[in-house]
Amino acid sequence: MIERALTFGPDGGLVGVLTEPDGPQAEAGRPGVLFLNSGILHRVGASRIYVQVARRLASEGFTAFRFDHAGVGDSAVRRDDGSFRDSAIREARAAMDLLAERRGVDRFILAGLCSGADMAYWAALEDPRVVGLVQIDPFVYRTRRFLLRYYLPRLVSPAAWWRSLSARTRWALGRLRPGTEDEADAVWVAPEYTRVFPPREEVARGLARLRERGVVFWVWITGDMGEHVNYSGQYRESFPEVPFGPDGLEEHVVPDADHTVTGLEHQARVVEAVADWSRRHWEPSRAGSGGGSGDAEAPDGGAPLPRPAPATGVSG
Repeated sequence: MIERALTFGPDGGLVGVLTEPDGPQAEAGRPGVLFLNSGILHRVGASRIYVQVARRLASEGFTAFRFDHAGVGDSAVRRDDGSFRDSAIREARAAMDLLAERRGVDRFILAGLCSGADMAYWAALEDPRVVGLVQIDPFVYRTRRFLLRYYLPRLVSPAAWWRSLSARTRWALGRLRPGTEDEADAVWVAPEYTRVFPPREEVARGLARLRERGVVFWVWITGDMGEHVNYSGQYRESFPEVPFGPDGLEEHVVPDADHTVTGLEHQARVVEAVADWSRRHWEPSRAGSGGGSGDAEAPDGGAPLPRPAPATGVSG
């Protein structure tokens, strides 16, 4: 495995770490894998999961690139007033351009957790070079089966009825208590981030477009999505109009896993499952002939850049 830090983007202000195979395991034609920031977490990912997956994929012959969006981690802040979504899509495409120029990669898998999964979806819609998505806790929606599993146990639970009645009684008494609207009695709460899901039909149309292009999906859904998901197979059932087919979607619903994949067992499962999924979809015999593994041209058109020595102690 070889790792090196790179800068890229229009002003060279974006920073990432390239992880690539060394020696006989390097496979030309396999897609590159880009990891997109989750919120303000930098390129190592939650619980360093991006580092682990990138290095495991490199051992299978894939080139991986973990980079920071503008204003995150080591990347410089933006100086424009555009939206984060638009800028993040541009930055993801700039990362694809970088790997295409330096390593001859012409197809890509986009990977991300939470908002990184969201951005992987949006960027895939904008760039036809994307052939796969790896998403931890992506957009997913309640189904009829979800509602039955969610509400039926509560309808027959005395404790659930008691909690509901108690909450409504406290609310009603609070409304009747004089002075509760006084500003001096108000409780101020710091603002917090709220993830907004687009309408289900909009996401379904986008997923259908991606499937028409042949994009394949690997999805991992944790127990922290319990307000949205409560059974295996719900992601596929959320989008009945999307032609995933038998090979277009690999779905994992893991109720005992948390959103940031802190458990060592779950980290190992994610790493191995992503590696297995990637290997099966892009076996060397099925990979195209594009993508070089030799020396890359220098960005200024000068002498080729030598391949770096194997990394020792790269951690970011």
